[in-house]
Amino acid sequence: MATQSAIAIVGGGMAGLACAGKLAARGYDVCVFDKGRGPGGRMATRRAEVHGETVRFDHGTPLFEVSDPQFREQVAKWESAGVAAHWSEAASDAGGEMYVGTPSMNAVIRAMAGSLPVRWAERVTRCER
Repeated sequence: MATQSAIAIVGGGMAGLACAGKLAARGYDVCVFDKGRGPGGRMATRRAEVHGETVRFDHGTPLFEVSDPQFREQVAKWESAGVAAHWSEAASDAGGEMYVGTPSMNAVIRAMAGSLPVRWAERVTRCER
C-alpha cells in the first residue's frame, strides 16, 4: 500500500460517506466536511414548527433504488439495523427494489456517518496542500 496521508472528503451525503468508509476501512486517515447541520445531503430530513408542534419531513429524495448486488448487501445490513425498509408499493422502471430510510431518510446517512470523523456545518471554500 502507498504511504498513508490525510484525506479530506467534501460532502457528507451518501457518496462522500461511502468513499470515506471504504478509505477508513483500508487504514486511511479521512475526515469528511459537510456544510449541512447534520446528516442528510439529498436524503435530508427537516424539522418545522406547525401549530406549535414540531413535525419532520423528508426534504430530499423520497426513496432509493437497489439493483446492484454489492449495494443490496449493504442495504440488507441497514434493514437489519432498522434504518432502511423495503417499500413494496413503489415500482422501479429499471427492475430494482425500492427502499426508504426509517424512521426518516436521513437515518441511512446517519448510520453511514457512524464512527467516521465528520465535521458538520463546515463550508469548504478552498483546499490547500
